[in-house]
Amino acid sequence: MDKKNDLDSSKEFLLNSFDEIVPILKTIGNSNRFKILILLLEGPLNFQTLLDKLNLKKSALANHLTKLKDNGLIRKVHHGTYSLTEDGSTYVKAIENTYKESRKLEIKRKELEKRRNMTMSFLERK
Repeated sequence: MDKKNDLDSSKEFLLNSFDEIVPILKTIGNSNRFKILILLLEGPLNFQTLLDKLNLKKSALANHLTKLKDNGLIRKVHHGTYSLTEDGSTYVKAIENTYKESRKLEIKRKELEKRRNMTMSFLERK
C-alpha cells in the first residue's frame, strides 16, 4: 500500500488514542513499576517476593501495584499474588524488542562510520 496513507492512518489512530496511551506510558515509565513488570515476566509473584526484590516500603509497592492494575498491565491472580496481563506482557516485550533493534542499528551505524573513516584515511594517503 501507499506509505503516506499508512503514516496518515497511524498518525490519526495515535492522535485519537492519545488520552488512553499516555497514562500507560507514564505507568511503565516509572522505574519501580517497570521493574515489577520485568520481574513478573518470570510468572506470578506474591507481594512479599516483590517487596524483597524491589527493596520498597509496603505502601509504595502497594501503590505501584494499584497503578499497574488500574492500567491493565497486571492482575491479582489470588490474594497477594500478581501476574502480567496479556497487554502487560506485550508492552514489556515490545520495549525489549525495540530497544534491542535500536542497539543493533546503533552498532551497525558505528561500524559503517568506522569503515567510512578507514576508507577516507586510506584514500587520503594516496
